[in-house]
Amino acid sequence: MEKSYSSNFEPNNMASDIIVGLDIGTTKVATIIGYLNNRGKIEILGHGKSVSKGVEFGLIQNLLKAQESIKTSLQVASSHAHLDSIQSVYAGIAARHIRTLNCKHYILRSDHNSLICQEELDEMRQDVNNIALPPDQEIITIIPQKYVIEDSADGTCHESQDPVGELGSKITGYYQVITGNYQEIKKIHTCISNVNISAEELILEPIASGLSCLTEDEKQRGVALIDIGGGTTDMVIFQNGHPKFCKVIPFAGSVITKDIANVCNIPEDTAEELKINHGSCIPSKSNPNRVSTILRPHQQTPLKITDEQLAKIIYSRVHNDILGYVKKELENSGCMKMLQNGAGLVLTGGGAKLRHLVELCQYDLGLNARVGLPGIGFSDSLSNELKQPQFSTALGLLKYGIEEETKNLTLNEEHVQERSMTENENSRRNNNNQTSEEKEPRGKILDNFKNTIIKLFEQIS
Repeated sequence: MEKSYSSNFEPNNMASDIIVGLDIGTTKVATIIGYLNNRGKIEILGHGKSVSKGVEFGLIQNLLKAQESIKTSLQVASSHAHLDSIQSVYAGIAARHIRTLNCKHYILRSDHNSLICQEELDEMRQDVNNIALPPDQEIITIIPQKYVIEDSADGTCHESQDPVGELGSKITGYYQVITGNYQEIKKIHTCISNVNISAEELILEPIASGLSCLTEDEKQRGVALIDIGGGTTDMVIFQNGHPKFCKVIPFAGSVITKDIANVCNIPEDTAEELKINHGSCIPSKSNPNRVSTILRPHQQTPLKITDEQLAKIIYSRVHNDILGYVKKELENSGCMKMLQNGAGLVLTGGGAKLRHLVELCQYDLGLNARVGLPGIGFSDSLSNELKQPQFSTALGLLKYGIEEETKNLTLNEEHVQERSMTENENSRRNNNNQTSEEKEPRGKILDNFKNTIIKLFEQIS
């Protein structure tokens, strides 16, 4: 790929080139381009945003319109970054078709005295990747929940989140498998390939969002990330530093906007502006005396609505559907007590900017809550424009891609070092063998000479 980097680009041996994150949302398509600098922080080279068309509730309905939105976002970002072209992206996925299932898998270890290694856990995960699924489903990601290690010597078992380095005769892994509809996944790949780029990987969006706006301490203690987008509300629970539970809820910001439009008989774009500028999700905290006057198409009388009346419309949808579903899934996860003792909730996505949402979450769910702003792992130069909840997913996708590229580069370097050490060891052995072979003929010559002299003396005597 031909490139023309901006002046602040710093090549880094630890990262393989620049990385692109692509968030195909219901209301917007966001592209973020960046790289890992020499200080281990992510620098942004450019970003682009376009109005999302052809996408409803996270599902691509019109491929031509969707790929045009993707193309526009990519062009804006590449122009901003002074790049001639983009070859590949790390793209997000989250929509109503996402499903979750739990499964377990075990292996019996032949060498009980050897330490459990990462390769064994990777092989177990690969086995889970081959489980039978309905014909319309495809695995998106596999999340290890825990491992149970059994010792054949005394028959005892114990749980472990990271059993590498432990001893045991049997490892049982418990996993949450995230799947999606095959045709919906194919639509994303088709739209991306039709604008002449490829998708390196599709990443579940709430996991990506967690990378950009959750601290390591929160993920260790236990935290639920609630990403309220335009089409879906995505949830992921972290514990001990890893994702533990994921769910996609089919209600989000766009249904609130539609409710306002329907009740007030106004266009959706007008309803969106009304929600952003005057909306709240707690009527009692809204001003009953402040009135918004809105002209309505084909209506002689304008709409007059107080902030309190608007808040009642918003509250009904947020309380009954969005937070109602969140509470149900949190209870189903079995993690409520852990979250109460841990870091609680972090709200992100464009819907997180709704006024008084944090207070309503704390009241409805009984958990501490805060708004999550992306920026963890990024340099101080990250602009205020991007340091907003609506860009958590796009920035998280970029961070995910950089971590994957760095991990692969590190593994390749380790492989090269191992191969070099093996070659050096083989070379040393060959040299030793060669030296032995060289010594052997000299020994035979001396022996032959000695025997010849002995025979000669025998003949003289």
